[in-house]
Amino acid sequence: MRTGLSKIFGSAILTVLWICGFLFVKGTLVIDFGAGLIFNLKFAVILIGLLVIVLYHIFYRSSAEVTKLSLGVAYSIAWLALIFFYPFKDLSVDEGTRGAVAFFALVGGLGFCLIWIRYFADEVSLEA
Repeated sequence: MRTGLSKIFGSAILTVLWICGFLFVKGTLVIDFGAGLIFNLKFAVILIGLLVIVLYHIFYRSSAEVTKLSLGVAYSIAWLALIFFYPFKDLSVDEGTRGAVAFFALVGGLGFCLIWIRYFADEVSLEA
């Protein structure tokens, strides 16, 4: 497999694993370091996963176009996960919070469209 495609597929896999951290780690689990220092496990998994994705894109050498496309794929997966899994109609979530998330999801959808229009409209070469 070419380097460009492997970076894109690796980014997609890492992003799906990061989304699984949001979905499957319970928010009630904590890490107790002692001395009154308690850290939420879900927050730690999300931060570490985001750090891994960022470092993957920084240190995996490829052309600039492949890196942009890989980041676009990661962004697309994260945006689609927000649309599919956020409880927009759950009445236990505050209405203002649901509205704010819905607004930024719509703005994120605009970014989603702009990213993919760039790749479908231009003749982008993934070769180094």
